[in-house]
Amino acid sequence: MSRINFIFKKMFMISQKNNKYNKFKSIFLGIFLSVLILAPFFAFSSHRSDFYVNTKASGEKNGSKDHPFETINDALDKADGKKANIHVAKGEYKENITLEKGIKLFGENKDNTIIKAKKDKWATVFIENDAEINGFTIKNGKRGIWVDDNAESKIVDCIIKDNNEEGIYIEAGEVSESNQVIISNTKVKENDYKGIRAVGARKVVITDNEIYGNKNDGIDLASGTKGWIAENSIRENGGSGMKLVLDGSEIWTRRNDIRENKREGIETASYGGAGRINIDKSKIVKNGLYGIARLQRAGYIDWGKNLTFGGIMPELWGNISGTLSNVIYIK
Repeated sequence: MSRINFIFKKMFMISQKNNKYNKFKSIFLGIFLSVLILAPFFAFSSHRSDFYVNTKASGEKNGSKDHPFETINDALDKADGKKANIHVAKGEYKENITLEKGIKLFGENKDNTIIKAKKDKWATVFIENDAEINGFTIKNGKRGIWVDDNAESKIVDCIIKDNNEEGIYIEAGEVSESNQVIISNTKVKENDYKGIRAVGARKVVITDNEIYGNKNDGIDLASGTKGWIAENSIRENGGSGMKLVLDGSEIWTRRNDIRENKREGIETASYGGAGRINIDKSKIVKNGLYGIARLQRAGYIDWGKNLTFGGIMPELWGNISGTLSNVIYIK
């Protein structure tokens, strides 16, 4: 009797093992089939189209390299909200454009590939989300570039000049990596108001730029900003080189050359909320008022904890009113 029980027990164990094996095989087969079905979809969704634009285009215009579109807006219409690289030959394009999600716009040469606003009451370039513009002169709009709220964007190797208000205007939005604004290797110059202005909380990365000759401040960032500002030349602006607000901000600056601005090199202000602005290894020289001004517009903070000088102290000299101001209380 015990031998029969032993045999049945063995048979049961073998059956259980087979069931587990068959179950594993079914799961593996299901995953494999899912990958086969979904792979083409993912491949298609990541595909980027390429379109070409040349202001001298004639004859057939289908956006191909041999038959480019004549205007940037024609290429944007063809992209129709899908991911696309748009390659623009040198020339002057008189239009206002909107870059939707997934668009990368490449100019042949920033000095000779020019977008001049057709309607000067609008921004020359409006960026909606997840878009990049690279290698253009952008001019004659109400603003050069308007970055929409929560729009992730890259502005690279451009010249932004001669606009009626800001060179780059950034709306308030979510402060996160996925919504950051990157501005690099760009000249923002001779605009009729500020060079770069963020009107609310935003994450910004501003590196390796020349910001000069603007009629008001070079850079103006609002409270709540998370920012990295490094290796910029900020000079000869009609206001301050940089205007930064402490409240809720976390702004790190490094190796900037800030000189010959009409007001402060850097104006820092607090409305009573704590934050952090760190100034490291910079030259702040020959500005019209203080090298660094500290303005208390409301409330009270410990400036020693909120405005810091990490690493190497900035080089401060030749500023008309002095190097670092006392805390100036403004009612």
